[in-house]
Amino acid sequence: MHRIAAAFRRLLDVRLRTLLKLGLGLALALALLAAAGFWVFVSLPAHSIPEGEAFEGIVYLDQGWGEGPAAAGRQAYYYTPQGTSIPQGEALAPLRYDWFVHLEMPTGRERFADPAHMRRYRFLVDDVATPANPDRLPVGFTRHFDPLLGEEVLDITCAACHTGELIAHKGGRRVAVRIDGGQAMHAFTDMQRGSFAPTLLASLIATWSNPAKFDRFARKVIGARYPAGKDALHAALGDTVVAILRRGQNNPLRHLYPVREGFGRTDALGRIANTVFGDHLAKGNYQQAGAPVSYPYLWNIWKFDWVQYNGSVSQPLARNVGEALGVGATLRMTNTHGGPLPASERFRSSVMIPNLATIEHTLQTLQPPRWPEDLLGRIDRPLAERGRVLFERHCRDCHGPHPAGAAEQASMAPLKRDPGTVWKIEVVPLSHIGTDATAATGFVERRYDLTAAGLDRKEIDGLLRPLMQRELVRDTRYRLSAVVDGRRAAGLDADALAAELETYPLPGPGEPATVPTARFAAIAALLEADGIEAPHAVPDDPPVCDLDCQGAHLAWNVVRGRGEIDTELAMVDPAALSEGRGLNLLGLLVKRRWFEDTGADAETRECLEGFGTLDLPQEIAGYKPRPLEGVWATPPFLHNGSVPNLYEMLLPPEQRSVRFPVGQRDYDSVRVGFRIDLPDDGKGFWLDTREPGNRNTGHGFTATPAMLERHRQDPRRHPLPPGVIGPLLADAERMAIIEYLKIHRDTPATPTGFQPPSCLARVAGR
Repeated sequence: MHRIAAAFRRLLDVRLRTLLKLGLGLALALALLAAAGFWVFVSLPAHSIPEGEAFEGIVYLDQGWGEGPAAAGRQAYYYTPQGTSIPQGEALAPLRYDWFVHLEMPTGRERFADPAHMRRYRFLVDDVATPANPDRLPVGFTRHFDPLLGEEVLDITCAACHTGELIAHKGGRRVAVRIDGGQAMHAFTDMQRGSFAPTLLASLIATWSNPAKFDRFARKVIGARYPAGKDALHAALGDTVVAILRRGQNNPLRHLYPVREGFGRTDALGRIANTVFGDHLAKGNYQQAGAPVSYPYLWNIWKFDWVQYNGSVSQPLARNVGEALGVGATLRMTNTHGGPLPASERFRSSVMIPNLATIEHTLQTLQPPRWPEDLLGRIDRPLAERGRVLFERHCRDCHGPHPAGAAEQASMAPLKRDPGTVWKIEVVPLSHIGTDATAATGFVERRYDLTAAGLDRKEIDGLLRPLMQRELVRDTRYRLSAVVDGRRAAGLDADALAAELETYPLPGPGEPATVPTARFAAIAALLEADGIEAPHAVPDDPPVCDLDCQGAHLAWNVVRGRGEIDTELAMVDPAALSEGRGLNLLGLLVKRRWFEDTGADAETRECLEGFGTLDLPQEIAGYKPRPLEGVWATPPFLHNGSVPNLYEMLLPPEQRSVRFPVGQRDYDSVRVGFRIDLPDDGKGFWLDTREPGNRNTGHGFTATPAMLERHRQDPRRHPLPPGVIGPLLADAERMAIIEYLKIHRDTPATPTGFQPPSCLARVAGR
């Protein structure tokens, strides 16, 4: 028996030694694998990020916000939180503000948020701390207090992506020129190895897993109470790492973003949709989005009747709520088991609507940047004047601006009291403009299922029908007014229609917008008596709509408008919503929940939403040609940033740069854009226009004189080829237009003494 026991102990000892050796070998292999992974995914890629751009000081142009970084308007725009978190929309384990401030790099003790490191990613960091930004974080990085966590959460605002900077060369000095409301150059959403987001994740993992690094981190975060709370901090940090890794849209195996965004771009609408419909609702809603776009510049957009590159959003608050949700506002749409929430609790979000109003109203006072001749060179005035003539001939029709008349402005934004503050923005179809179609077609073709949130056809009808009816009633009054004015100008009788206009019912805020059926029938009879019949399809609505055009719209409204609402609503399927309609409905529901929770009355709602503008989208496969004041400060160009300077915008597309670097902001004052004559040192991002989503086609000035003459004689029979918009220009003409665009002004300018509205006085708790 003793021998058997001894033999068993020897056998057990051998097995234990073997298991120990295997365990040590496995641990060593895992350690080596982790070290190799860290070197491949963190250490090596970090060397591919360009060095920070050296400059001597920052010049803040006078754009209506005062001088210097501490100006009140600038600080309000840069650092007013909007309720977002990292990772996008994380409510339980978001990245805390103090963590970001004190986090170290994955290797070494350098601070991750050190201004020099942030500038390598092309974030903008001011040279001095301010009360709103005491830790000198990048522009747009701020904080809000989370009452459930009892801590301040890192909050990213719209200023992070809509503030630009140029590097000017003056007297042998390099000077940074701040462009407020301009295009950012960072790579915030780029998930390539070595970029901001992967390196941030690596820093968090290294801090959690390295005891010495975590101890240094904990001492700074906890402060005088250290070591109390150290274990809880470690657990919370681990939860945040897991939350980031769980974000489905950033999973490289899904391959949702096949076209690299790089510096200065993001697939904005695609990422917003994947965040709110995929991350927050259902994995089946994830959609591939392969169309990165530049961050659009913001001055004067409060005057536009349509915003976004594809002209899909009309209401300011809808635009801003969508942006906040996409950046990372929290929104719980289902319960733990994937079912819908109770009706009284649905669509409550962390979006800070009062703060969005503050940011929006601050932007309404932002002026376009003026060309700084002392930094970028003197303007050749005679050359600019020749360019002005060419601009009026070849560019004005598309780029405008086209101010709405008084009646039309009242129909679109009834709370705008100053004339000329609604600018009509046309969306040019892809068949005409010819630029890369990926972004525009993806927006109208992708479909999302919102039924998991409890949304059904009845609720959709209740949301949209009142808005559609109000839009119909408003637009009919505008068209009636335009027809009356047009007939009188043409010497035609307008008395009967004028009498209808005099007593036309226009519902106020909070009043039901029912369609006045009898009034519509009476107007239809008057039009029919004059031989004006309703067209069978919705008429075109060009920027300049003559009497025939207005008559066709009026007849359509009063004869077919109500039926068109029924037809359109019948086609809205909550299980297969287009991107535009889905985002529209979600925004409506989020806003409604906030208004109900705060007790905001109808007048306050209309004010907060933006001058009484209705929140109804449009979906056109095309892009808008926006007004061009200040365009010199916003390279690269086209919606996808595929053209490096204004000179190449005026070249035939086949002569444009096929591949060029993006990320260096040294300014080219001659061609007006960023310099591209840089060596390919393997660092940074090179935009290849041969890839789908990156095409630099379209907007071509290539038409021959014979082609233009045929088109002028009969535009319908002889349209210009796709992508051709004007004549082939001589090089001197290109340089003249470029010189003029340095000083171009969009008119009418914002009225002197304009003050944004005050909307929050009657909101509960204010």
